[in-house]
Amino acid sequence: MIKKARYICLEGTEGVGKTTQTQKLVDALKARGFSVLMTKEPGTSLIPLTMALRGIMLDNQYDAVLTRPAREFISQAIRSIHLERLIAPSIGEYDFIIQDRGILSGYAYGTACGNNTADLFKMADQIVSSAEGNLNIFPAQAELIYDDVIYLKGDTLKGLQIAKQAKQEYTTGDAMESRGDDFISKVSYYMDLLSSHFNTVRIDVDGKSIEEVHNEILANLKLESTNG
Repeated sequence: MIKKARYICLEGTEGVGKTTQTQKLVDALKARGFSVLMTKEPGTSLIPLTMALRGIMLDNQYDAVLTRPAREFISQAIRSIHLERLIAPSIGEYDFIIQDRGILSGYAYGTACGNNTADLFKMADQIVSSAEGNLNIFPAQAELIYDDVIYLKGDTLKGLQIAKQAKQEYTTGDAMESRGDDFISKVSYYMDLLSSHFNTVRIDVDGKSIEEVHNEILANLKLESTNG
């Protein structure tokens, strides 16, 4: 049996600090001598094709033309490439794989966009099954491929404003962020609802410093605090 990396995914809506906490967790693990792969969905610079597809899916310039099913199929294509071309080959090569966003975000945003949640579950299962081939490295249920899901929960509308004020990835704006408060509130609702399908630890971030959240993540992962 091959060594299997501990696969950890950080989740949450816009502006709650996922990317910051992902980097801090990677740095903390590397400082302890672990080998770590850091990645992201939808789209990672480790696989340039996924970034090209991300641009089509999220760049606001395409939003008026992109249909609801088309956007979802692009999202699923990104996940398929990511899991099959990066995660599956790497899972025996690292101690940890740390990911910024994953299937929970896919379910929450996909459902908020009007897709049937049951269909999203079926597509995710098919993608995971295809990605692992005959390696027997992933559970049959897509939601259980992560050993841990850290769900960072904060003020949804405040987080959206933080995300909008940050440096924008696309000059025309992000298609999801541009849908506004009602949409992001729906995403938050579905993320709360669907997080129970994963190995989820919820961490409330409001009123806490970056370091406090980081140390809470370490504690929930049974890793020692940076403060000893």
